Amino acid sequence: MEYVNLETGPRVNLDGLTPEEKEFYRQALKRFQENTSWLAFDEFAFGMGSPIYSRQRSHIDVLKSALYLALKDMSLQLGVQQGLIARRKKSPKKGIARTKKSAKRAIA
Repeated sequence: MEYVNLETGPRVNLDGLTPEEKEFYRQALKRFQENTSWLAFDEFAFGMGSPIYSRQRSHIDVLKSALYLALKDMSLQLGVQQGLIARRKKSPKKGIARTKKSAKRAIA
């Protein structure tokens, strides 16, 4: 099973989810497809009852988990669709990201 956002491109492999996590993902996907309010979706997806916390040992483990990544992408997509957050348009790379070497040249 794979989560794919056809609009923005992220792909998340969900094969490693437990049966409980797969059921939770299906429920979240249904809420996403129903265009549930962004805040209600976040409360469901990231609240205390969410299984994203059950198998993880640290904060970074949660952030790297496949279920979290899929839920977070759905959440952000809902926020954009509902006009609550704006999608940043791609901008030219004018000094946005610099390596240490180029940053030193810019300072000199």
